[in-house]
Amino acid sequence: MQQLKGLLVTLLLLVGILAGCNETPADNKVSTKEDTSSAANNIDATEWPRTFKDAFDKEIVIEKQPEKLASIWYFYPEILAALGEQPVATTEKEYLSSLSYLKGKLDSAEELGDKLSPNIEKILSTEPDYILATEHHEEMYDSLEKIAPVITLKSEDVYEDWQYGLRTVAEIIGKEEEAEKVIDKMMKEITKGRDALTSIEGETVALILSWDGKTFNVLGEGNPVYTLAFDKEKGLGLTPDDTFKGANNEFTSFEGISTVQADHIFLIGDITKEEKLMSELEGSNVWNDLNAVKKGNVYLMDSSAITGGPLATEYALHHMLNAFSES
Repeated sequence: MQQLKGLLVTLLLLVGILAGCNETPADNKVSTKEDTSSAANNIDATEWPRTFKDAFDKEIVIEKQPEKLASIWYFYPEILAALGEQPVATTEKEYLSSLSYLKGKLDSAEELGDKLSPNIEKILSTEPDYILATEHHEEMYDSLEKIAPVITLKSEDVYEDWQYGLRTVAEIIGKEEEAEKVIDKMMKEITKGRDALTSIEGETVALILSWDGKTFNVLGEGNPVYTLAFDKEKGLGLTPDDTFKGANNEFTSFEGISTVQADHIFLIGDITKEEKLMSELEGSNVWNDLNAVKKGNVYLMDSSAITGGPLATEYALHHMLNAFSES
């Protein structure tokens, strides 16, 4: 009898142990998932030092989150602004400060001059942690390296894909989470806008860039505004004027603009800020004979739309949607 009782006790203990073992993995699984999520967030915010491979395949060890960045190409300040940051110095400051989404955001930045020949002495005076450059600065790379580590991105890659540029700069400064929030918000707005434009499906659109009212370019593939307007997944899925294919189409004479047959025209550039230039254009028989002009479907966007970054894309998106909603 005592042996039977002992056997029963042993069996009960064994069942209890087995039951406990069966529950433990489930409990651990939930705990691990939460811990992993928390750990991922902590790593995203505090993973320093980190190693970044730039466009020259150079591995740069970034010891801690950069605080002072010198930008020597025009798209960096815009990307930094989208991530809630600003450079300590930048080339093309005067022009960049005129863009609607950068007004007041570069006031404390040092002017470094032309993007192809930045002022080395001024870069030195700002004592940057890192210098953000492109392949266009390869010849001055050694001089820049004497000031601070140089991080180089390929200009075409960033210009043609604002999401790539945003994510890459975010990786450099440790703001990956902020970048994903910006991208998610923008793509939702683009998708919503695409759905709202089904009423003009099939109507053609031309994007025309002019700085002076004399030279005109119909923007083509590879241009970020073109991608926003016409791409079926990344953009609004509009229909381009089929008269123009491929890259930008520049007219050697104003009369060439008569070949634009689009139902809608977006006129982009500094010309849209100049009343005199616009009045001269509107007094032209060639201009007034255009299909879109006759229909009253010409919309103006200033040069804030063409830099290719996330804020330029947002600016152009809102202008396009507002134009079509009012037409």
